[in-house]
Amino acid sequence: MRFHVSMILAYSCFYSLIAAASDGKALYQQNCAVCHGTHAQGKTGPRLAGDASKWRKQLFERAVLEGVDDEGKALKAPMPHWGNSSLKEDHGKPPTKEEVDAIQAYLKTLH
Repeated sequence: MRFHVSMILAYSCFYSLIAAASDGKALYQQNCAVCHGTHAQGKTGPRLAGDASKWRKQLFERAVLEGVDDEGKALKAPMPHWGNSSLKEDHGKPPTKEEVDAIQAYLKTLH
């Protein structure tokens, strides 16, 4: 019985990570890819794959929502401070931490 419960919990966690990365991919493509590239390789904005994707969750959230990088410096324009604006599908509401975390989870799948 314990084995079955453990397997169900493990599968549930694994599925949640895949779902978050999947949702994060859509959010990234709709809101970030135009500046950071379709594979987060960098474009007019800096590379995110392998760089910001490795930041602690709180640092990544701060960068996206408040516009402050991992060294405490303000991010350069035209990077929006998403905490004061909204993602395309949020209809004027700032993104949630869950949405930001999903984007970071997607970035972690890129190499």
